[in-house]
Amino acid sequence: MKKLLKLSLVIVLLVSCKDVPDSKEANESKIVEGLMNEVTGKNDDINERYDLLMKDLSTKTLLSNEQLLEAYPKKLGPLNLDSQEPRITGDKTVVGSFGDGTIRMEILDAAGENVMGAIIPLKMLHLNKITSEYNNTIRYSKKERNGILTFGTDRDKDTKSDYQAELRFLYDNRFYVTLEGKGMNVDALWDAIRVDNLKRFKEFNK
Repeated sequence: MKKLLKLSLVIVLLVSCKDVPDSKEANESKIVEGLMNEVTGKNDDINERYDLLMKDLSTKTLLSNEQLLEAYPKKLGPLNLDSQEPRITGDKTVVGSFGDGTIRMEILDAAGENVMGAIIPLKMLHLNKITSEYNNTIRYSKKERNGILTFGTDRDKDTKSDYQAELRFLYDNRFYVTLEGKGMNVDALWDAIRVDNLKRFKEFNK
C-alpha cells in the first residue's frame, strides 16, 4: 500500500513536471528519481537504517528540561555561550548562540514522542538528491565528518539570510543538531565547533 501511494505521487510529479521551466527540470527530475528509488527498493538500506533507529528511540524517555540545559555546552569550539542562553523552546528543543550570535545551535531530543518529527526529516535529507536551488544561490551537500553524516546548506550573501551556513546531523544516534553560522560556509562552520563539546548529551543517552 505504501509503495502504491509513493508510485501515485511519482505519477503526479511526472505530470506536473512536463511544463516546468528548463532551469527547474534537473531538480524536478531528481525529486522523481528519489521517489522512484523508494518505490523500487533501491533505498532499502537507508529505509532499514532509519526504521531501526525510530524503533529504538521510541522506547526511550525524553530528557527533562533541566537535563537539556545542563547538557548544553558553555563553549562551542573557541566561542563562548552568549548571555541569557540557552533556552528551551518546546518539544524538548534547547537553543543557544555563541560568539555574539556568530553560531546558533539547536538540539532536539529525538526520543519518545519526538522520534517522527526528528528522524523523518533527517531521512528525507539523506534521500534528497538535489544539490542546489534553481538559481544556484543555495547549495546542499552531504558529507561524513568525524564519522557523522552531516547535511549542509550554503547560502550566498545576496539571499539576505540571517545565517549563510547550516549543518544538520544526528549526534550519538539520538540528538538532532542544527547549527547555523554567519559569514561562513559549511566547512568553516564545522571547523569552528568541537563535537566533544556535546559529550554531556552522550552521557545522558541511556
